[in-house]
Amino acid sequence: MAMDAYSTNLSVRTLILSLFCSFLSFSQSIEVQTIAELPEGLDECSGMTAIGENALVMINDSGNNAELFICDTLGSLISRVALIGLPNRDWESICSGPDKLFIGDFGNNANKRQNLEILVLDVSGLLKHQEWSLEGRISFNYPEQKNFPPIEKKNYYYDLEAMIYERDSLFLFTKNRTKPFDGLVKVYGLSTQIKKQEARLIKEFKTGIGLKHFNWVSGASLGPKGDDLFLLGYSKVWYCDNWRQSELMELHSFSLGDFSQKEALCLKGKYLFFGEERNPGNNPKLKKMRVALFREELQGPTIDSAEINLLSKRLKSDESLIAQFKRPFIHLGCAYRLYNTQGELMTERRLSEKELKTGVLDMSLSSFYPGRYILSFDGPYKRAFVLELE
Repeated sequence: MAMDAYSTNLSVRTLILSLFCSFLSFSQSIEVQTIAELPEGLDECSGMTAIGENALVMINDSGNNAELFICDTLGSLISRVALIGLPNRDWESICSGPDKLFIGDFGNNANKRQNLEILVLDVSGLLKHQEWSLEGRISFNYPEQKNFPPIEKKNYYYDLEAMIYERDSLFLFTKNRTKPFDGLVKVYGLSTQIKKQEARLIKEFKTGIGLKHFNWVSGASLGPKGDDLFLLGYSKVWYCDNWRQSELMELHSFSLGDFSQKEALCLKGKYLFFGEERNPGNNPKLKKMRVALFREELQGPTIDSAEINLLSKRLKSDESLIAQFKRPFIHLGCAYRLYNTQGELMTERRLSEKELKTGVLDMSLSSFYPGRYILSFDGPYKRAFVLELE
C-alpha cells in the first residue's frame, strides 16, 4: 500500500491559541480568474476532479440529487449524468484514478456519522457514452474516535471535505470543528481496495489559529510535481512543496481576495480550478489560478500587511469603523465589504477621498445583530479583519 511509505512520526508541536486573527494578514495574494457561472443545478459544488483532455467532473453535496456535472475548462456543460440508485447522504469530495471516480460520502458536520463511505465508480465509458457502473463501496471509520459525537467539542476532528488519490491510496484531510478551534488537520490514509477499512492516521498539522471559518480545510489537490499539495479554504489556498516527507508540513498561505464558501479544487494542466457555491447575491462560479504564480509569489516580495490597519476590532453597533492607510491615494475607489461568518455579503462600499483622509469609514453597523463579521478590503493590498459587534 503506497501510503505505508509516507507514514511519519505523529508528534505535533503545541501552538499558542488566540481567539481572533486576521485571516489574510500573513497571506500573499494570488491572482484569481473568474471563468464562468456554474451550470444550473450546481449550486453547492462540493467536489471537482479532472478527467480526459478537457473535462471537469463536479458534484453537489447533501440535499441534492446523486449526479455528475461534466463541464469543459471554460465552464460549459458537456453532460449531466444521473447516478441512479446511489444515495447522496453528504457528498463532499471527488477524485479520479485510471478510469475510476472516487466519491466521498463522508460529510460529518456533527461528528456523529458511523456510515462513512467512498463510492468507487468505473467511468471508462463516461465521456463518450455517459456510461458508468458502481464497482463498490469503501466503508471506513476513524479508530481514534470512540464516541459519536465526541463527548467534548474540543475533540470534533472528524468532519471531512477533502480527499486526494495517489497510486493505490486515498488520503483524507479532515475539517476541524473543535471548540475552541485549534486549527489541527488530521491526515488519514486508505487503500483503494473495496472493503471495510480503518483509516490510518498518517500525520497531523495546523493551518492556523483564530476563527475556524478561515482556517479549516474544504478541498485538496495534488500539484503538478505529484509531491506538492494544495489545500483549499474559504478565503485562501495553502501550498506545501513536499507534503509527504515533512513531519510538520511547511504551509505557505495565499489569499484568494475574498471570503465565500469554496469546497472544490482540482489541478488541470497549468491551472488550479475551484468552485464557489451560491450565496445570497453571489451566483456559483468556476474560477482558476495559474500554478506557476505560487512559485513566483514565494520568490517575490511579500505583502506589506501594515498598508491597512483597523484601529478597533470590537465595536458597539453605534460606533464608527476607523482605519489607517499607509498610502491613502492608492486605495481610492477600492471596495470594502462586510460579510457574515457564513460568507454572505452584508454590505459594501467604495473608499472615498474623505474616508481615506479621516480614516472614518462611511459604513453604518447599526442594522446588524451582535456577533462576528468579516471586514474585507479590496485593491492592491487586500486585507481582512474579524470584527465583533457587541
